[in-house]
Amino acid sequence: MKEVIAQIKKSKSVAIFVHENPDWDCIGSAMALRCALRQSGIKADVFTEKELSRHLSFLETDVITFTEEAYAPDYECYCALDVGNSDRIGSWGQFFEGKENTVCIDHHHPNGEFAKISHIEPSRSSTGELIYEFLAEGGFEITKDIAQYLYCAMSSDTGSFQYASVNRRTYEILIELYETGINTTYLCSMLYERNSITQLRLQAELINSIKLYKDGKIATAKITNEIMEKHGAKRSDTEALAQIPRSIDGVMISAFLKELPEGDIRVSLRSLGDYNIEPVARKFGGGGHKKAAGCTFTNSSIDDAEKALVEELEKL
Repeated sequence: MKEVIAQIKKSKSVAIFVHENPDWDCIGSAMALRCALRQSGIKADVFTEKELSRHLSFLETDVITFTEEAYAPDYECYCALDVGNSDRIGSWGQFFEGKENTVCIDHHHPNGEFAKISHIEPSRSSTGELIYEFLAEGGFEITKDIAQYLYCAMSSDTGSFQYASVNRRTYEILIELYETGINTTYLCSMLYERNSITQLRLQAELINSIKLYKDGKIATAKITNEIMEKHGAKRSDTEALAQIPRSIDGVMISAFLKELPEGDIRVSLRSLGDYNIEPVARKFGGGGHKKAAGCTFTNSSIDDAEKALVEELEKL
């Protein structure tokens, strides 16, 4: 962490990159870092693949999105957040690779070193928690605005502080954030209580697709492109669906399969108890955490991907 802090603080400009289809941990971390750097007189910008969804933009979130004509001007430091490799950055990855001063802060198991300096702690609850440590150790002032971003990052990646990754340090940081004066009631309402009618209809489709295996200990559910088109849904409308099959009483492992417009199949795995699903995700080219992981199937139908997953999950 000290090396990452030193590299960023000596830079007059920092480009911050996030992964494709970012979640609140990713965006909250990026916006908190951007805000802190700008307060300190450092030029900082956040680069995303696309415009942010309504769910990700209830706080001030100005970003630079990719277009065919886009380019990333020269920055003195290039920072990747919540990203395991440069491929996950998407189209902006070409502006990250080959740069001299690159850093990465992440809480996922690494898929190999792709930045010159990396600070990775898989035991941490979220990248937002690590950004708090970066700011605190780096001597940056953590204002109310910054605290809001960090709270959203940490809350969203811990299931509102339910997951096993939450520990004493997480709560110590929460106290520090709370004492800046943030309105946690408002933030939780914006994070968890704003379903659109399209999202509710997707939930209904997902529930109807659920299959149970291994005496009800494994559940799968899926959303196809046909369903997405039927309801005029956007990719962001599926963000909260992965939790639904795992919430079934008796289910210990769940898999949510989502067909992407280009034909790939994105999988979100969740588990309870002592079941470690990260090796299963890694077997199919993905990764993540013990209880929350993911992978992508290419050149496969959604039914074939489901079958291959179930075979591995039944072994587990």
